[in-house]
Amino acid sequence: MPETIKADNRKMQAEKRRREILDAALKIFAEQGYQGATISQISETAGTSLELLYHYFPNKKALMEAVIAENSFLPMLKNILGKPGNQNIQTVLTKLCLEFYRLLENKKELVSVFLREGTSNPTVRQVWFGMLAQGALSFKIFLDQYVERGVLKAHSTDISARSLMSATVMLYLTNEAFGEGFAKPAEFITQMVANQLSGIEIRQKE
Repeated sequence: MPETIKADNRKMQAEKRRREILDAALKIFAEQGYQGATISQISETAGTSLELLYHYFPNKKALMEAVIAENSFLPMLKNILGKPGNQNIQTVLTKLCLEFYRLLENKKELVSVFLREGTSNPTVRQVWFGMLAQGALSFKIFLDQYVERGVLKAHSTDISARSLMSATVMLYLTNEAFGEGFAKPAEFITQMVANQLSGIEIRQKE
């Protein structure tokens, strides 16, 4: 086998092992919290040796930071937002908020880490608020484009963006705590968006 292929295989194997360690760390941090989690638990869950784990991550803090960085929902959220098309604004925003809700569901363990550690770990709290702020900024930029096109009234798009994100996050957290008997996501988000737009959408005269 050529050396270049061997090198590529080693690189792929190393990345696979690193990913397994991060997945195991996310699971343990979500279950035990940062303080309660141990490197030994993470190593055992990942099925690797302590020596190999320390080869990738020098300490627990570095491991936590890597877990947060590589599981961020921001890239996916920005991809969901993309550029506005020609669809009705209510249809677009309803879809976006519902997809954001599903994204939070898919990142359940990461959200658990933020909730467990946000009050006691300054690093985790800072990252969590930073992610939310960046997400709200993406929403704001998206809404600004509809203002420029004359679909929405000129208004504080930053507040509208934060309201939509905050309401979606709170819906997710409430349903996680009490089940979807509190509010069915699709129905709640559809009405939430309609309520939000009632004050900022420019209605065309018939």
